[in-house]
Amino acid sequence: EQPPVAASSMPPPPPPPPPPPAAGPSSGAGEPPARRKVKKVKYVWIEKRGAMDDDEDMVGPTPLARVEGMTDKSWGGALLPGEGDAIAAYVQSGKRIPRRGEVGMSAEEIESYEGLGYVMSGSRHKRMNAVRMRKENQIYSAEEKRALAMFNYEEKQKRENQILADFRSLVQTKLGDYT
Repeated sequence: EQPPVAASSMPPPPPPPPPPPAAGPSSGAGEPPARRKVKKVKYVWIEKRGAMDDDEDMVGPTPLARVEGMTDKSWGGALLPGEGDAIAAYVQSGKRIPRRGEVGMSAEEIESYEGLGYVMSGSRHKRMNAVRMRKENQIYSAEEKRALAMFNYEEKQKRENQILADFRSLVQTKLGDYT
């Protein structure tokens, strides 16, 4: 059995809840609260139509636009970051692209070792050799594309300059006839 508990040791009862607030200062006693007018807005979903929506036979997301030509740093895919630039630096300077393990040596040292009969690391592995050849060819083809684009640009500029010179001489001869 538990001993009787004294009334003074019990916590006091919680306070009663506060009365509801009045409707407002102007509301009188007994008047119902004034109703505000609620404006009902009807929302309608309108789908925006793009410029390509006229082609209804296309299904799925539209592919990203491809930029024609290559930018400065575009060497194609499947190269590590900076790898294309490093290989291209060797190509542009006319040097042999070093293989794995040959990075600290000059091209002359490597060729002298190979001439002595040493087999350099990487020349024995068919798969690594194939990857290296693919990457080298990828850089060479990117360089060729750039060179061809530059050549075409220069030829186009020459043709445009020739046409402009012809027009200038034609205008000068016509103006010379009237003066």
